[in-house]
Amino acid sequence: MTRAIQGYDEFGHYPNKILFRPTLYRKCGYTQLNDNFKTVVDNYKLAASKTEKRPTTIHAEAVNCSSFLFAMQKRGANELSEITETHILSFFYDGKGLIRSRSYRDNIKAVLKANKGFESWEECNRIIGSLPEIKARRKNFQFLEDTEIAKIKSCLTDDDSEKITLRDKAIISVAMYTGMRGSDIASMCVSDIDWRRDQITLTQSKTGAPLTLPLRAVVGNAIFDYIKHERINNGTISNLFVNAHCPDKMLEIRSVGCIATRFLAKLDIRANGGERGIRLFRHYIASKLLENGAQVRVISDILGHLSPESINPYIDADLKHLRECSLSIEMFPLGREVLP
Repeated sequence: MTRAIQGYDEFGHYPNKILFRPTLYRKCGYTQLNDNFKTVVDNYKLAASKTEKRPTTIHAEAVNCSSFLFAMQKRGANELSEITETHILSFFYDGKGLIRSRSYRDNIKAVLKANKGFESWEECNRIIGSLPEIKARRKNFQFLEDTEIAKIKSCLTDDDSEKITLRDKAIISVAMYTGMRGSDIASMCVSDIDWRRDQITLTQSKTGAPLTLPLRAVVGNAIFDYIKHERINNGTISNLFVNAHCPDKMLEIRSVGCIATRFLAKLDIRANGGERGIRLFRHYIASKLLENGAQVRVISDILGHLSPESINPYIDADLKHLRECSLSIEMFPLGREVLP
């Protein structure tokens, strides 16, 4: 309600079903930095703009380092030389355990490291040496069970359009049969589909690398039904999936996740907890390909990975082949209390 009132009062935005953004957001750490610390971040942005780093990466690294420097500022350090090892460690540990990840630390390090060649480099290099070593932590990905997949496939082929919209069916079909990221699904354009060659060709939003995938009949049919019967088709809309309440707007990335969550909820899947986002479908296709013996390089190409190591979390979920690596314990004596 507060957002709606402010939107109308300050921006002339009439209330509707679209979330109004410019209100009630916390201040960015960068805007609260003193000039000394702002210079460090500015130096990084200048150096990073001359590299091949994606704008989203630059933004994430700058935000993390700004938060770090603002925390140092609140602890009484107004210059880089006043930042102590105690200050740094208190940012990563709360006295009980680790409160920030290795990737967070790496983002801070990237900003400080980019100050090489600037006046701030000597102190930035000192701070880099004081950043704690943090082990990389990786959780196994959750994946859909065969019974859950059966329910999903049944729903996608059901003609009961009142339960699930054609747009949502098309999105879930794309996610489940191609393994595309939610960000790529949101940014898909009609022109990305080559109906004659049965291909989907796009530029990945996360990596900037091109990706070409086969357009399976089950996916193509779902997209065609959506375009023909539900999508508002006019020359001003280039994105394939549009906002249901405001057709002139492209579908946002977070909306794709909400669609997946709502879809699974309607099927009573994961009702008792667990992951229910769009990534589940990406994990599903990766685990199935591994289970069926597909080569790791092929799976990485399908998923659009730039690094072959990105497939490792999916390998950890390949229970079928992991069981084949198990060793027999028949030759090892065990006490009666060990096994039931």
